[in-house]
Amino acid sequence: MEWINKTTLSNASNKDLGHCDGHCRTILITLYGGVLLGGTAGAITMSCMMLKRNNQSMIAMIVLNIIVLHSILLVSLPFRLSYYVLVVWEFGFFTCRLVSGIIYGHMYFTFVFYVAIVILRLLIYFKKLQMQQFQKYHVVVLCISIWMVGSVIFLPFFFLQYGINPIYSEQRCFEFYKDLNRREFVILNYSMIVIMMTTVVTLFLIQMGVIVQLVKALWPDLWAHQEYRAQIKSFFFLLVIVVCFIPHHVFRVHFIQNYSETGNSELVLYNEIFVALTTVCCLDMLCFIGGVIH
Repeated sequence: MEWINKTTLSNASNKDLGHCDGHCRTILITLYGGVLLGGTAGAITMSCMMLKRNNQSMIAMIVLNIIVLHSILLVSLPFRLSYYVLVVWEFGFFTCRLVSGIIYGHMYFTFVFYVAIVILRLLIYFKKLQMQQFQKYHVVVLCISIWMVGSVIFLPFFFLQYGINPIYSEQRCFEFYKDLNRREFVILNYSMIVIMMTTVVTLFLIQMGVIVQLVKALWPDLWAHQEYRAQIKSFFFLLVIVVCFIPHHVFRVHFIQNYSETGNSELVLYNEIFVALTTVCCLDMLCFIGGVIH
C-alpha cells in the first residue's frame, strides 16, 4: 500500500513538473552531476596545492574564499540531483528554500570575489596599489567585509521574503520563479541584472585595453612576464562570469517579461537550465590545475 501511494505521488509530481520532462531532467542531472564531480575534484586538489605551497598572497586568500563558496554549493547539489531523479522532494520545505537559495547566494558571492581579484590586479597595474603596502590582514578584512555585507543583505531577504508564498507544495521544489509576479522581486531582479552587466562590461573593456597594451609592449615573449600572466588570469575570471553568469541574467530579462503573462512552461525549462549553468563556475579550479592558466 505504501509503495502504491508513493508511486501515485511520484506520478502526480511528474505531471505537475510538466515543464521539466524526462529530457529536461536528463540535462539537469548531467549538468549538476558533472559539476559535482569536477567541482569536488578541483576544490580538493586546489586546496591541497595551496596548503603545500603555503601561499599567503592576497589573490590566494581570495581564491580560498571562492573554494569555500564552491564547497557550500557542492554540498547542496546531491539534494538537487535526488529531486530530479525521484521527481519528488523529500527533505522538507525549509531545506528546499535553503538549497534553492544557496545557488543564488553562491553566484553573487562568487561574482563579488571574482570582481575583487580583477580590480586588485588592475589597481596594481595602474600603480594605484603597491603589493608591498598590501598586508595579509588587509585581505582578511576585505574578505570578512564581503561576507558580512553579503550576509546582511542576503540572509534577511532569504528568511523574510524568499519562498514564503503559501502556494508552494511540500512535494515540489525549485519553483520560486513564481514569486516574479511580485513587484519587489521584479525590481530586485532588474537591479541585480543592471549591476552585474554594467560591472562586467566596464571591467571587460578595461581588462582588454590592459592586455592589448601589454601585448604591444612585451611581444613576443609575453608568457615570460609575470605582469602579463597576472592580467590573463584576471581575464579568465571575467570569462567565467561571461560564460556562466551572464547568460542567466540576459535570459532573466526575457523570462520576467513573458512568464507572468503567458505561464509558458518552455520558458521555465530554459530558466532551470540557465540556473544550472551558473554552477559550472565551480570547474574554474580544474582549469587552473589542468594548465589552462599557467
